Amino acid sequence: MSVPVRRPMTETTPEKSNQDRRRRTSFVAMALLLGLSPLLLVEGTLRLFGVMDESVDADLHGGLDGSLFEKDDRTGVYRTRLAREQFFVTQEFPVEKADNEYRIFCLGGSTVQGRPWRPETSFGQWAELELNHIDPSRKYQVINCGGISYASYRLTSVLQEVLTYDPDLIILATGHNEFLEDQTYAEIKSRSQTRLWLENASRSLRTVMLLRKLSGGTPKQEPQPEDVSASEGVEARLDDDAGYASYHRDDTWHEQITQQFENSVRTMLSMCSEAGVPVLTVRLGANLRDSPPFKSELRSDISTEDAQRWQQLFEAATAAEKTDLKQAIELYKKTLDLDDRYPLVHFRIARCLDRLGQSEQALTNYQAALDLDICPLRITSRMQKLMTSVSEQAGVPCVDAETLLRNVSADHIPGFDRYVDHVHPSIVGHQMIGRALVQRLVSDGLIQTQNPLTPVDRRLLFQQQLRSLGTTYIPNGRRRIGWLEGWARRQRLFEETLPVDTRGFISATLRYLDLHDYDVAKDNLKQAVESSDDAEQRLIRAAADFYSAGQSDEANWLISQLSKADGGSNFSDNLALARLVLALDRGSSADIDAAVSARTDTWANIIRNDATGWAAAAPDLLKSLSPHEPADHAE
Repeated sequence: MSVPVRRPMTETTPEKSNQDRRRRTSFVAMALLLGLSPLLLVEGTLRLFGVMDESVDADLHGGLDGSLFEKDDRTGVYRTRLAREQFFVTQEFPVEKADNEYRIFCLGGSTVQGRPWRPETSFGQWAELELNHIDPSRKYQVINCGGISYASYRLTSVLQEVLTYDPDLIILATGHNEFLEDQTYAEIKSRSQTRLWLENASRSLRTVMLLRKLSGGTPKQEPQPEDVSASEGVEARLDDDAGYASYHRDDTWHEQITQQFENSVRTMLSMCSEAGVPVLTVRLGANLRDSPPFKSELRSDISTEDAQRWQQLFEAATAAEKTDLKQAIELYKKTLDLDDRYPLVHFRIARCLDRLGQSEQALTNYQAALDLDICPLRITSRMQKLMTSVSEQAGVPCVDAETLLRNVSADHIPGFDRYVDHVHPSIVGHQMIGRALVQRLVSDGLIQTQNPLTPVDRRLLFQQQLRSLGTTYIPNGRRRIGWLEGWARRQRLFEETLPVDTRGFISATLRYLDLHDYDVAKDNLKQAVESSDDAEQRLIRAAADFYSAGQSDEANWLISQLSKADGGSNFSDNLALARLVLALDRGSSADIDAAVSARTDTWANIIRNDATGWAAAAPDLLKSLSPHEPADHAE
């Protein structure tokens, strides 16, 4: 029997065990360092030569972290961080504030930014132009902090930052994006602090940023005029099937969002008060008449039998709209007995009442259609009231843009005559809001008027600003609307957006003219003139509004089309006056002579009795034709 040989065992001591662990750890570390050395070499080289500065990195967190502005020591200005230009436009202001500088920060969403255009035609820009005119002792600057899709609670961090930049005034205009945020950024906002730290650390690596850029992963910035095809932040974020489908009736969620809105506004007003900075709020409005609800659905507990009955009534009412509006209303009301919160039914009832001339009742249903919208992309009436009440409770002045635009809309129901889409005002609408802001600042004693602005001054001032814009400025805005309406599934409700009466054709004409879509504007103008004898006079007044707002090209187009539709040279007095003013504005001697000679003995009387707005718009041009010069005093 063999006996196994026992080998001597090496004695293991605690000291030897520690040495072994250190050797293993060192080996792993060396292996990792060796494997990462190419990456470290590339990263070091990129940093050494300043390649892919971290400021060009995209904002991976949807703007939920990081400052909005960064200091540029070379030029001595604060400038919008490139990472935030997916949601904001580039703005800059001096680091060292001059003694005569009056610095205003305007916070809000895309309406503040001036969408579908840019800040150059936003209400903040128009206010800045007027302020610098009426008070030349100061240099007024409005810094536009309007973020695409930004809800009120996200503005608190923006406000906290801008309060450190020595502001003289804060303007707060928010409310349209409250229900959009939770759907779009729920995943972003739910991330842990550890994950946020890791993502921040990784995105600061130049190598990572370079690879993302080479692979096309860096979001494109706001397109320049020659780059109208570039994608933009808002469209990319909204263009998601799951986003639209995720909206359902949810009263609890609505209440939570509304409360969040109120709390955010209160917080921001309190922040301004504690900082000793004046603040002014804006109560925003929306398109009621020409913007059907974005999404409708029946209540979840409706029975199959009632749902079938509802569908039969709805289809019958739809057919009745073509022949008997009153019958259509009765049928629609019967559907409300089965579900009284279906937004599209309220919109249909409003449209029928509107066509019957019952505008007051129509307004009630239009508002209900907005408030009950399953996909609420417009500020609700409750939030509008909260903006007013919270401002009053805080002793803060509030400019009521909603009422302002409603009062100048046809029948006091805002539509495409004041908004170019569901929430964004026309250029004239922005001008009116800017003017109201200035008037409130003056009346509250925050601004002193040294150089009163006359209607002629305003017209020339606005005309100069508009003519400074590039030729693609307006068409780019039209494209942005197209992208937004594509996400909102407007093709599903295309029939609801089409005009059905003279008022609708006129509003559509003005909307597409504002967007420089001349072919569609021409088609709607033709139908408007053919549908009613007074359409021409209403369009002449609209052209005077364009001209007063500095939009002389739009006014020229409108009057030119009306002149062609008139079918001859025997124009009405009102149309002849408009043609004369525009000829004087162009300085066209031949056109001026022809217009003046046609009514040599009657011009003074025509000007004196004008009710279309043309005489009031151009007293400087017409004063030689009338012994009673139209009023041209400061406002």
